Amino acid sequence: MTNNKKNYPALSWQGRAINTVARGMVKPVISRLKFSRRFMKFSQLGFDAVTLALPVPSDVHISRAQVGGVPGEWLITGRRVRSNRVVLYFHGGAYFFGSPRSHRAVTWRLSHYCRAKVLALDYRQPPDWAYPAPLEDAVRAYKALLDTGYSSEHIVFAGDSAGGNLALVTMLRLRELKLPLPSSAVLISPWGDLTCSGDSIRDNADKEPLIPLGALKFVSASYSQGYDPASPMISPVFADFTGLPPLLVQVGSTELLYSDAIRIAGQAEKAGVDCQLQVWERMPHVFHALAAWLPEAGLALQEIGAFVHGHLNDRDRDSHVRARATVVGRLDSAGKV
Repeated sequence: MTNNKKNYPALSWQGRAINTVARGMVKPVISRLKFSRRFMKFSQLGFDAVTLALPVPSDVHISRAQVGGVPGEWLITGRRVRSNRVVLYFHGGAYFFGSPRSHRAVTWRLSHYCRAKVLALDYRQPPDWAYPAPLEDAVRAYKALLDTGYSSEHIVFAGDSAGGNLALVTMLRLRELKLPLPSSAVLISPWGDLTCSGDSIRDNADKEPLIPLGALKFVSASYSQGYDPASPMISPVFADFTGLPPLLVQVGSTELLYSDAIRIAGQAEKAGVDCQLQVWERMPHVFHALAAWLPEAGLALQEIGAFVHGHLNDRDRDSHVRARATVVGRLDSAGKV
């Protein structure tokens, strides 16, 4: 077992500028919003529209997917992707917005750095669906990958924010079902405690550049409605991690969810699970999405690639490498497949 904590200093002027803008302009606007079912529906459409402006290179091939009845999209970047290597990605968005489309700035880079196909799920989420719908979708999609012929040893789970939560609880559910677990998991700024009781909820309330506490509590209630948010299948910081695969956890030091990441690493250590915890100084929530401008984001994605290679290279050394990039989907002028 190895449980390593590594700190990465904030070095770039871009990081300082992004934090200043987020804290001074974005967070105050979010704080004044009145959250409601109608607002949640509007946010889903608006967030997709805004994030589609993030650049996607021409050698990224995207196709719609239906895996186990769950919609999503496949992404393949470049010509060095291993044919049997899959990153199953769970997007973030506080369990009420976000989609595979909104997270392409992260997923295409994961395909590149991990040399893997990425399957990004479009799982059900509030306000139309609540717990356990996302978990059910994640389990169905994973079982379908296994039924298709992919080996669990060649599959990596990855997710950001609420998607990091979903990656964890999906592994816990698979363990209950006695199904083979993925080779490893990558958790980016994971939301591990939907009771919002971690120390950083208080300590980082003013330092957090993006997420207001009131918004976090509202979306927690909208997701866990009718269930105890302290349940380990909703808040995995309270779960027993025994038997889980190796984990990589990345988080910014000033995030509201900083202590969630710390506690996840602590639960892993308690259970004897290998875990690498990387703390990125003064980086905003899921800063990886800003890799086009933020040097630290690129470095963090490279670290994810190194982690994945470290756990898969010996297992799929003889797998086929794509010699040519076959187009499996094209984006139209609106950025859709």
